[in-house]
Amino acid sequence: MIDAGIKFPTTGDFANHDVIENELNYIFSYPTRSYPNRKPKPIHLYGIPYIGYPPQIDKLIACFKLIRESQSQTIPRQIWHFTINFPIKFSSAYSEYFYFADAIASLFSYQYPVAYSYHTENKTTGNRHSHFHYIVSTSSYISDHPALDAARLMQYLVQMPAIAERFNINLYFQQSQEELQCLNLTKIF
Repeated sequence: MIDAGIKFPTTGDFANHDVIENELNYIFSYPTRSYPNRKPKPIHLYGIPYIGYPPQIDKLIACFKLIRESQSQTIPRQIWHFTINFPIKFSSAYSEYFYFADAIASLFSYQYPVAYSYHTENKTTGNRHSHFHYIVSTSSYISDHPALDAARLMQYLVQMPAIAERFNINLYFQQSQEELQCLNLTKIF
């Protein structure tokens, strides 16, 4: 069994006007004015109407924003961004761990748009290890469905260890109780 940690960024304003564009551009490594030399990563998504194939980042961003604008049930936080981190670098991104990552994304997809990508570089530490980034909209694509606040997010988080176990993964929180409380989350596994 391999350990994998789930981590939520504790910095950043996930309620600001540009958060959807900034975070989706980041996880898919799309070039921006600030980072023109990025090499784009494949876009994996669920809970989004057909935006063409291969999916384009500008259409994905527009779809996340349109869903939010069309909902009456919103909260200031626009997205949840989290990573699932492994202690090693996989020999291939599309191994059994990709199926695990996909299963986690599909968990949210029945009610909320979700996009995810595979990374190996850690911009904070400079270390190389395999990890998956997830961006989940707090606005549902289902009309008048409640927003994905911290309490609703917890309903998804409690399901993740069982999914991980099916892939021989031990999933744990990488953050302290205090960090999780700042996010209005509680340590549940």
